[in-house]
Amino acid sequence: MKRVYLIRHGEAEFMGRGARGDHGRVLTPEGVEQARHLGELLAEAGIGVVLASTADRAAQTASGMGLAAEVRLVEELYHAGAVGLLRALAGLDDAVDAAALVAHAPGVPALVDELAGDDPDPRAAAAALHHYPTAMASGIEFDGSWAELGVVPSRLFWAQRG
Repeated sequence: MKRVYLIRHGEAEFMGRGARGDHGRVLTPEGVEQARHLGELLAEAGIGVVLASTADRAAQTASGMGLAAEVRLVEELYHAGAVGLLRALAGLDDAVDAAALVAHAPGVPALVDELAGDDPDPRAAAAALHHYPTAMASGIEFDGSWAELGVVPSRLFWAQRG
């Protein structure tokens, strides 16, 4: 059984700074706290790798969680839809049993909706399937390889906001 935690970045400032524009938006103090709290929630999840968008707010969320996992910044995750997010996850080594992905709306909530399955945990579904605020994290479990995620049955088993 593999698990992936799909995370929308923490609360970010409204406007980006300088030449980086939207890409350069950084976390607010609340967003920094949300990232820290997400790290507490996921500390025992066994996450081996965190894939994160190169946008400052996503990279800050990934590193701010403080997990004992490699953080990989992936340019393709910036503004990726569900298909792009799946493509990034498909490249993971199958020796990794649990991973996290930190990116943006609408891609993250769309992927959670797609992977929730026919029998999601009711509490997780109530938390994540109708509204996906910043710092929301959802856990998806499935049997198979990373390349099969989105093809094999999967299930939303957990969701909580940082």
